[in-house]
Amino acid sequence: MNNLQLIESALCYIDEHLNENITFERLAEIFGYSPFHFHKIFSSVTGQTITDYLRKRRLMYAHMDLCETEKTVTKICYDNGFGSIQSFNRIFKATYGMLPSDVRKEKIKINYKSIQTIIEGYTKRIPFKGEYIMEPKFVEKDEFVLVGSRKYTGNGFQVIGETWEELKSNLHKIKRKNPNTMYGFEDYSEDFQKEPLQFYYMAAVEVESDVDIPDGMCMKRIPKAYYAVFTVNGNNANGEIGKAFRYIYDVWLPSSEYYLSHEVCADFEYYDERWDCQSSSAQMDLYIPVHKLLDRRDAGSENGRYIEKTDNI
Repeated sequence: MNNLQLIESALCYIDEHLNENITFERLAEIFGYSPFHFHKIFSSVTGQTITDYLRKRRLMYAHMDLCETEKTVTKICYDNGFGSIQSFNRIFKATYGMLPSDVRKEKIKINYKSIQTIIEGYTKRIPFKGEYIMEPKFVEKDEFVLVGSRKYTGNGFQVIGETWEELKSNLHKIKRKNPNTMYGFEDYSEDFQKEPLQFYYMAAVEVESDVDIPDGMCMKRIPKAYYAVFTVNGNNANGEIGKAFRYIYDVWLPSSEYYLSHEVCADFEYYDERWDCQSSSAQMDLYIPVHKLLDRRDAGSENGRYIEKTDNI
């Protein structure tokens, strides 16, 4: 069982419960994911945010009911999870260009996407065997402590560059554990549910836990964790780091048997002696905290019980 199969089960669950108040937090809980992990995997596979997918799926089934059943428009509205007939009419017209009553009158059909079509669309859209393939190594890393500059990307991604400038201007004040390593720490433990995704970014160095923190700097303690580590080749002149992140989250993770760690809701860039921003032969690593999916099912989660019932869907 991999992430793609779990998302297929989640899509089946959504279809069966469209008249309920479904939230991505609740779906994450049912399927045993952290909300962040579920958000990332779901968006990668469907190409939509969970909010958009739910709205379009409800509209699709409402459209189907209008054309193929004798239910009243009001019953169709509530059967498909819309809160009021007014909002249903408004959203329906904004999407299809006409009111539900007009669709019923004229029997205007649309192409309905099955869950299988959505999954197949993902596998065709994502180049599993394309030129850009990265194979991770897996390591366990003990708890470590970072000190650096931390900013929220909701204010614009230019803040990432600002964190590095602030860190560099304070390096002489920080007692570093290793003078040759630096971290770009993406923290998803706050506000990760925003669409589009936003997060706190921290340009940092590793320190002992008892060091003094310069004014304006932050400290972050990262617990012991198991990581998938991807090595990126190149000095980022052609956006290699961004391409690597997209590959990891859009290609590798959905098709893997790993899920993102609940304990470390983050990932990080690791720069050491191999990194030289002036050299095309530079290298750096991306650390993604993970667990095996099997670990979660063995733990007897609610997700494991649901999957046992839906493996044959």
